[in-house]
Amino acid sequence: MKRNSQVVKRFDLNRKVNINQRIDVVVPFGNYEGQYSSQVADIISDSIFAINTPFTEGKVVNIAIGTKIDIMLRESTGLYKIPVKVIRREVEVTPLLIVELIGEVSKIQERNFFRLDIYQEAKFRVIGNEEDLKELDENVGIEEILSEKSLNSDSTNLYNAIIRDISASGLKMVTRESSVREGQILEVDFSFANLPFDKLLAKVVRVFAEFKQGEKRYSIGVEFIHQDTGKRDEVMQWLFAKQRELRKKGLI
Repeated sequence: MKRNSQVVKRFDLNRKVNINQRIDVVVPFGNYEGQYSSQVADIISDSIFAINTPFTEGKVVNIAIGTKIDIMLRESTGLYKIPVKVIRREVEVTPLLIVELIGEVSKIQERNFFRLDIYQEAKFRVIGNEEDLKELDENVGIEEILSEKSLNSDSTNLYNAIIRDISASGLKMVTRESSVREGQILEVDFSFANLPFDKLLAKVVRVFAEFKQGEKRYSIGVEFIHQDTGKRDEVMQWLFAKQRELRKKGLI
């Protein structure tokens, strides 16, 4: 996917970054290489801020002091890529990483990175795993492979979830179900959008435990598996229509 990016000459940390704002942390190398969900905890100065230490599968992502990482900060017109270095670690209510801006911030102009915050009840079930993706060939699409598995799977194994945000390429949701693992293929109920299709296939790319008011839940990040661009475009159009609707109601 092509991304058009440009350097932001004057990036105002105090204006663009907000406490409790959700972010993605990208670790480019090492034992913890990958992308993780996190949250801004505090703004310390014009170039230093604190983020919640990421978790994956209930374990702390132990990013070492001195590690250079990227903070991905999303907004409606694209996302900012903020290069930072971990300068220290602290523990308050939760473990924190204190990071410092170390380079030029770039803004990626990409429609598919538009992400809508939402609170939507939904259901999902597990219908396959990463091995099923290896069955693909020129004549058989992923949806054909997995539709057979969906028909043969136990329909009673439906799990409840709350969708937190959606983009054209995936979503994040929270569930009490503890059995979901990275690499699994899910069938997600999308009937609430009133589109020509009522389900979407998605691959689990991230799972981590979180605690709220003493209750353990699991935050799941998934990437949609689109056989063609048609469904992706329809999801994108629905996202923009939903955004306009919420703005008219004064909800965003």
